[in-house]
Amino acid sequence: MINNNDVRLPSKSDEDVFLARLLKNANFQTGFYQFPAIKNCPIERPKRTVLWSKRHLCEDKSSSALVFYEYDGFFDGKDGIYNILKYGSNADIESLVSELKEYAFVVCPDYSVYGNFPIYKQIDAMARSREVGFILQDRGVKVIVNFRATHEWSYEAALSGLTVGQTVAIGSLGALRDRDSRMLLRDSVVALADCVCPKIVIVYGYAPDDVFGPLKECGAEIWRFDSEIAKAFMAEGGD
Repeated sequence: MINNNDVRLPSKSDEDVFLARLLKNANFQTGFYQFPAIKNCPIERPKRTVLWSKRHLCEDKSSSALVFYEYDGFFDGKDGIYNILKYGSNADIESLVSELKEYAFVVCPDYSVYGNFPIYKQIDAMARSREVGFILQDRGVKVIVNFRATHEWSYEAALSGLTVGQTVAIGSLGALRDRDSRMLLRDSVVALADCVCPKIVIVYGYAPDDVFGPLKECGAEIWRFDSEIAKAFMAEGGD
């Protein structure tokens, strides 16, 4: 097990490319994968969700939740949130944190975890999401864990560090497109209900009972928000 005292902090001449300085307060005693733990935090239901790429359009941040349920290229890459933390100056990081503190809460980034990715890629995506979440929470941002799993082997990683009753967020966009995808999501929801029994589950996208029913059965309150695609479709008069 990792001991925080064993984490190598960068010297003045180093770039902190492993985020050691920003993770020095993390609790890594979270199971086999040792993802940094994100503490549960009290939140009130926001009026809306706002995508990272659309946040400049948000006029009421205090009543909005910031989410990352969009193509990775909009929030990842050289100018993405992870690399702001990894390569940005202290001023860059403080500017980011100050902005995100204005939101009702921020959901951890939803880095893609496709079932046909090599296993190490899936684990890396989950780990980066938790790293970003911990760093923001450690600096005073209200953060909610994003729950994303694929096949059964990934449940241990996806559930790593979660506590009973913890609030989580799930993006269903693209996960209900066919029977196999739907069953994968439902199976992961069953695992979440059995192991965590969350008090609140924030769903970005549709939340059909045949998939999310197990969470309702364990007493979870579902906060569902339409995706930007659904809102655009409704605005055009779609059924």
